[in-house]
Amino acid sequence: MKILGVHGIGNYRPDETPESASASLSRIWTAGLAAAGGRHDVTVAYYSDLLRVRGRQGDDSDLGDLTAVEEEFLRCLLEGQPLELPGVPQGRLTAWLRAMISTLASSRACSERFVEWLLVRFAKEAVAYLSPGGARDAVQERLRAALQRHQPEVVLAHSLGTVATYEILHESAGPSVPLWITLGSPLAFPKAVFERLTPAPREGRGTRPHRVGRWANLADPGDLVAVPIGGVSRCFAGVDSDDHDVIHAWDFHKAGNYLKSRRLARLLG
Repeated sequence: MKILGVHGIGNYRPDETPESASASLSRIWTAGLAAAGGRHDVTVAYYSDLLRVRGRQGDDSDLGDLTAVEEEFLRCLLEGQPLELPGVPQGRLTAWLRAMISTLASSRACSERFVEWLLVRFAKEAVAYLSPGGARDAVQERLRAALQRHQPEVVLAHSLGTVATYEILHESAGPSVPLWITLGSPLAFPKAVFERLTPAPREGRGTRPHRVGRWANLADPGDLVAVPIGGVSRCFAGVDSDDHDVIHAWDFHKAGNYLKSRRLARLLG
């Protein structure tokens, strides 16, 4: 089976060219699927380099590196969690964000640093993609070229990659995709993502891209990015399956853990 993978957040590979990064991720994804018994021809389209802001150094995945826009986006991420959180004190958003990350980490019995990295990294890359301008256009152009070049039977998208593929698969031109699988998808995340999609939802509902034959969604119920639970099938028409399965006790958003899951292996047949 020919699969085009579209990665999510946290995949920037500064020491590689886009071509070598794609090859590296393709090997990793192939090995992940093989761990669950699958033998597939996998090519991963790499785009993380297009979301980097010049001048930022290192991993820059902590609260001290956030812009005001990214802080507001992170607040949306935290307020969308199934957890009762207090309001933001006047003029103390950064302190509130740090306290709420600590509260969220405790509620999930996982590392506070891990939760901070995940949500800050998602905020940075999602803001870079969703903001009008060159990054969104460049990511979509690279994915369009990959779809046209590989003509996949399956598009397997993770995390932020599900947002980019949703948008380009809605375009009129391009190859049809028999099966689109979304993993750990934030497509239904209120305020942060759902309302910012193109095409915009109508009357509170999005739709399956018309170039997609079947749409299957898979999410860990504990995934902090794939919120709300069951949101994809509630917020989008044409979702053929919306499965929620425990992928990992605390590393619930990692692509490698989704790739090794038996539920995904069954979807791929």
